[in-house]
Amino acid sequence: MLLEKINEMTLPSETEFARFELDREKCTGCGRCVETCPIQLLKLDGDTACSNERYDRFRCITCQNCVAVCPTGAISIQGDYRVRSGFWRNADLYEGGKTVPGPYQARGKTAEEVEQGLTETERVIYRRRSIRLYRKKQVPRALVERVIEAGRFAPSAGNNQPWKFVVVQDRELIDEIDRKCKRALKLHSRLTLPRAWTERRIPDDKRARFALWQRAVLPLLVRSRPGETDQRVRGGVNTVSSDPDYHTFFRAPCLVILLADKRAIGGVEYDLGICGQNMVLAAHALGLGTCYVGLIDALKLYPRFQRERLGVRDPFRIVMSITLGYPKGKIDNVVARERARVQWIP
Repeated sequence: MLLEKINEMTLPSETEFARFELDREKCTGCGRCVETCPIQLLKLDGDTACSNERYDRFRCITCQNCVAVCPTGAISIQGDYRVRSGFWRNADLYEGGKTVPGPYQARGKTAEEVEQGLTETERVIYRRRSIRLYRKKQVPRALVERVIEAGRFAPSAGNNQPWKFVVVQDRELIDEIDRKCKRALKLHSRLTLPRAWTERRIPDDKRARFALWQRAVLPLLVRSRPGETDQRVRGGVNTVSSDPDYHTFFRAPCLVILLADKRAIGGVEYDLGICGQNMVLAAHALGLGTCYVGLIDALKLYPRFQRERLGVRDPFRIVMSITLGYPKGKIDNVVARERARVQWIP
């Protein structure tokens, strides 16, 4: 019983993943879905896209980026991510499947007709997507400053405004940051995955097993740091660290790093989260694309690099980064999300 519980904490067996489904008649083989998948679960098979079955365990996380970037509407995601039992159980936390935003469910109305009745803020919130396909064109400094201004006017605990921003537009420096993050993230994968899965193999070795020391350590990590050991996180981190062609920052022309004053009032992560959301919504309204990249936290293994190359010094520390650039093609589509969990107390 104890061994079974430990195994379920390591990798839950009763997991249902969503399914990638393709209308082959509509698919043009453009490859945009392959490029944008954050876990690289897709490949081109001739002139059409398909699942590459890279892992035995890790599948679609239902981000629906492939749906958003498909220019012909050939892709749909069926089902949801559900764990039926054990530490990671979530099947009892949701009611029904994902739905599009409430206003778009109005019967007899097109999306365009629905949007006419929405505020500009609502339209930006519903259509803004995480962008992983960028044009090479650099973002003008004036637009970057407007995005930062939106963040500067975010609310913060005690109005202490604990943020600072590092803007990197040097492509070689962004590539150097990418290499250091990948090197650090490799350690995470070797700690939390069977060794065979940490090398880029398609299809993967489905017979791979955890080492005895991993079986002993992983349950402790799951209990203490679940946000870093969720199986979806492990799959995503391994994509970045094991694939030499995958860029942590998607080769975006501009990277904005958000720093926080560690002496700040209250929960500084909340303040930086609000600040970042202001920034990504403002960027979308300006025709720019963004994506939160928390994996920049891996730079904590390189304090000297942070000081000398990025100018990060006490009392500030890196909290988050945001890629910024012009999207490659149309991406701002409405997608479905899990239903809101609301407990009404009249």
